[in-house]
Amino acid sequence: MVLNMKNKIALIVFCISVLLNTAMANNDPDVGEEGIVRGKVMDQKTKKPVEYATVAIYKKEDNSVVTGTISDENGEFKIKGLDPGEFYIVISFLGYDDKKYDNLVIKQRRSMLDLGMIVLGESSEALDEVEVVADRQSVEFKIDKKIVSVGKQMTSASLSAVEVLENVPSIRVDIEGNVSLRGSTGFTVLIDGKPTVLDPSDALRQIPASTIENIEIITNPSAKYQPDGTGGIINIITKKNRMQGVQGMINVKGGNYNQYGGDALLNWRKKKLNFYVGGDYNHRPFPGESYNERMTISDGDTTNQVYFGDSDRTYSGGSFRTGLDWDITAKDFFSMSFRTGSYERVSESDLKYSTTESPDYAEEIEYNNSESNRNGTYYSLTGNYQKKFDENGHELTAQLNYRYRDSEEWTRNLLYDETNTAATSGTYTTEDGPSSRYELRVDYTKPVGINGRFEAGFQGRKSNSDDITSYSDYDAVSQTFVQEESLNNAINYIRDIYAIYSTYNGEWRKLGYQFGLRGEYTNREISNKSDDEKYTINRWDIFPTVHFSYQLPEENQLMTSYSRRIDRPRGYYLEPFITWTDMYNVRQGDPDIKPEYIDAIEIGYLKKWQETQLSLEAYYRITHNKIESIESVYDEGVILTTYANVGSDYSLGIDAMYNVPLMKWWDVNLMGNVYSYRVEGELDGESFDNESFNWSSRLNSTFKIKKQLQLQVDGSYNSPTVSSQGETEGYYSVNSAVRYDFMDRKMAAVLQVRDVFATAKSVSITEGDDFYSYKKWTREAPYISLTLSYRINNFLQKRKNGDDSNGGVGDDEF
Repeated sequence: MVLNMKNKIALIVFCISVLLNTAMANNDPDVGEEGIVRGKVMDQKTKKPVEYATVAIYKKEDNSVVTGTISDENGEFKIKGLDPGEFYIVISFLGYDDKKYDNLVIKQRRSMLDLGMIVLGESSEALDEVEVVADRQSVEFKIDKKIVSVGKQMTSASLSAVEVLENVPSIRVDIEGNVSLRGSTGFTVLIDGKPTVLDPSDALRQIPASTIENIEIITNPSAKYQPDGTGGIINIITKKNRMQGVQGMINVKGGNYNQYGGDALLNWRKKKLNFYVGGDYNHRPFPGESYNERMTISDGDTTNQVYFGDSDRTYSGGSFRTGLDWDITAKDFFSMSFRTGSYERVSESDLKYSTTESPDYAEEIEYNNSESNRNGTYYSLTGNYQKKFDENGHELTAQLNYRYRDSEEWTRNLLYDETNTAATSGTYTTEDGPSSRYELRVDYTKPVGINGRFEAGFQGRKSNSDDITSYSDYDAVSQTFVQEESLNNAINYIRDIYAIYSTYNGEWRKLGYQFGLRGEYTNREISNKSDDEKYTINRWDIFPTVHFSYQLPEENQLMTSYSRRIDRPRGYYLEPFITWTDMYNVRQGDPDIKPEYIDAIEIGYLKKWQETQLSLEAYYRITHNKIESIESVYDEGVILTTYANVGSDYSLGIDAMYNVPLMKWWDVNLMGNVYSYRVEGELDGESFDNESFNWSSRLNSTFKIKKQLQLQVDGSYNSPTVSSQGETEGYYSVNSAVRYDFMDRKMAAVLQVRDVFATAKSVSITEGDDFYSYKKWTREAPYISLTLSYRINNFLQKRKNGDDSNGGVGDDEF
């Protein structure tokens, strides 16, 4: 770990304000104390003691600060009571180069480390005025996950979590905002380690990036985590400040196409209590155009349709969250959090239809007006308790979470004659239903030996949801919709999952390892209230995990892992009846569909230089019981979508990321994902095999024009990919942003232009023996927004050389 000047100053301010009592306690005798480090700091040139030098002790395993102190008037310091373990120490003072001591070990028995005379040399860096800024590496690797710092992105105030993920390794975001993790949309989203009531992409669209501290990408989770999702886990860590006093932040956003929104977060901490409250609202329209071609063959007759026109989509929603952290004692901690909100997704289209049918192929012109609305409210309540024991790392945690969502969805289609004045036919469908879930977690951690750690726990989930659908036809005579009772359905889903797990972590020389095993019991019941028919499952599953890491010389690290996961089918995949989604499309599920099981192997390499970072991750993933949506002809001009286990798919690829400062004023981040994809199996009794070579890349450049002014430009490309019945075309886009900080960095303005050249589009082709479908949607662009951000008691502090008057901590991250 190499600390730059900004980090040096941050350490000085941090230690002076928080650890002053520790420094005063160093005058006590050390007789009978365990875990002692001492030394004396001297000026290299004058040979005089350096008073107020900062001494910070870090854990070697995760680089976290353990404790620290400052040197006295004689340059001496002494730190007592260190628990056994491996550490490193950094000694720093304003105007001097840092001094670092690696590989310090405190053993189980009494251990005294005397660093002797520590000589600091003057820094050649100018120090007339210094800003305290946390400038972290954008990606940090752990044995079972990688952590992405959102604060590294200067435009984060103006984005949602979806756009932030565009700059994250292993993630792909399409033009419609749908997120995939290494090519899979079957991933799990957690917020602060807790499941969300929303669907993954909906949850990510809801979260403003300005409220995010870090994003954890867990592509091969250990047995401690729930094994749901083919791609893995995306864990959103939100900002909660633990500094004393009151801090806060406010963001307001507006832009073209009637986009607007804002969010606020206020934090108050006094001694052992920390309270926070926040809220947000965003209205994000995406106007666009659709062009579609469809051919169907039914009973020997061929129907061709071409339809095109305006097709707009709007995402809006808001949320409120609050929480309390209480440090009951030095070893007992309690927290409670509450989140509630609402969301709405609206789609509107006005399309012109040209239809021809065999045998005469006479053209018929019609107009279609379609509108759909999906909305709902949700809330979740979580309580956490943590008990730490005397031994460092020995702890017990418990979490109870309750989530509830009430959702409504309706779709209206009206078909007009060639004059576009009189409606001739149409459909109106609804889909409503509440869902709720209880979740209990108990986790126990116990250190074993010097470097070992044993974990075990229990997790239980109880969920219940209803899905009530209705279908109505348009009566042109009465100009009203008439409900078809025979096509209405009411489904109840009950699913209980109980799991126990155990993991063991350890180290042998430079080799780190983790073994895990998880067992889950699933009890699922699906019942149709209209006919009392029930479909049940009682199943045991076993999920092993293995992780290794090896510390190579000079900031090199090698990691490898294996995990087995499961992706359970969604509710509507299991519905055994026909549901009309609009007048040209119906769907039907299968209650006997099997869950997907995934075997994943990864090998990762990480290399760090002073300001440069290179990461490479090779992976191989096999999905068994692959679930895909299958299209076929239901009726003349109508497509039926069903869901089936088609076989297996295979992905072999590599993720790469390279961060480098080309100039003092120019930082570059290059990332890419290249993989070979193959899906093979059986459809309608016939074997198929489809494959593609996929790749995506992103180049992000940040230009520091002035101290307060930055420019960011990024370009990305997503290649074509295949499915069992077709393919999706590739596209590229370019974004840019300018950020200006003012009012002593309390306030910032971000002007962002997304899809500068209007090149992003969504194109898919699906075909079978009796149908062909081509769909294209192009979003209007460029997409321009302006965001203003204001910080309350949380701005970058400035100090003159030698001035110790500021005792607080300045941090650009709230």
